[in-house]
Parts: sequence; C-alpha cells; structure tokens
Amino acid sequence: MKFLFNRYLILSVFLTFSILLIGCSNSSSGEVTITKEMNQIVSDTIMEQNKDALSPTDKQFEAHKIYGADEKDGLISIYLYALYEGYNKSTGTEVQSGHSYPARIRLAKDENGYVVKEYKETEEGEEFIDSLEDLFPSKYSKQVLKDTEDGADLGEQLQKKVENWLSKTSK
Repeated sequence: MKFLFNRYLILSVFLTFSILLIGCSNSSSGEVTITKEMNQIVSDTIMEQNKDALSPTDKQFEAHKIYGADEKDGLISIYLYALYEGYNKSTGTEVQSGHSYPARIRLAKDENGYVVKEYKETEEGEEFIDSLEDLFPSKYSKQVLKDTEDGADLGEQLQKKVENWLSKTSK
C-alpha cells in the first residue's frame, strides 16, 4: 500500500512539473509588449525602407498601426500596417506619393538595444492573401483585411504631422 502511494506521489509530482514546464515554454514564444524603443525602430525602418520607393518629395511621413508582437527563437516579430506618404511645400497637404501595406519586422536584442533582422511587406495583387497568411498570425488577418480598405485610419495621424511641418516651414 505504501509502495502504491509513493508511486502515485511521484507520478503526480512528475505530471505537475511537466505541465508547468510546458506552460513556461509556451510563454517564451508568446505576446511581447511593444516598448517606445521598438516603436521608434518600426518608424525608422518604415522610413528607411521607403525612402527610394516613391517619387521624390520635399518631406516624407509615416504612420503605423501595430497589431501585436511575439517572440520565438530569440526573434521578436512585430505585425503592423504602415502608411507612408510624401508631400511638397508648394502643394501643402495634398499627397504627392504614397504607399500603404501590412508588414512584419523582426528584431533581435543585442547589447545596444534592438537590431532589425528582417523587414517584409505583403505581396500585391493575386499573391496578397497568401503572403498575408505567411507573414501574419491568423488572429490578425481579419483586421488587416479590414484595414487594407480604409488605410487603418492612419490618414489623420499623417495629416497632423504634415500640418505641423507646414506650419514650421512657412515661418
């Protein structure tokens, strides 16, 4: 009887430990909170990736919406929708060139902060849905599809930046 009790006790301890171990390993590839530093890296990366993509303008701006982020194998994947537009002083708040798209940015942490390891936009046209499903977790796909129709409501953010720029440059 004592032998059976010890056996069940050992089995119970083993199962409890296994469940805790599985729970801890899943949390290491879970959601990541976006810091101000990460958000700034996202902005800088969008600006850098688009600087030569559109026709030249006096000033370019970006706005983005982050759906979420996760970490796996030491890489932080940030899932976002970006709006990038260029403006000229002479045309004011009228967009001269622009681009909006879903993208994934992967970061790695190093001794100086974060380093961009990958920047990937969805494909256009017929490949859009497949590339979206390859880049984004399914929990964000529906929202991304909605946002492709309305620009993720980022236009107002950009307009404020443009108006601020115009007011400073006209003085």
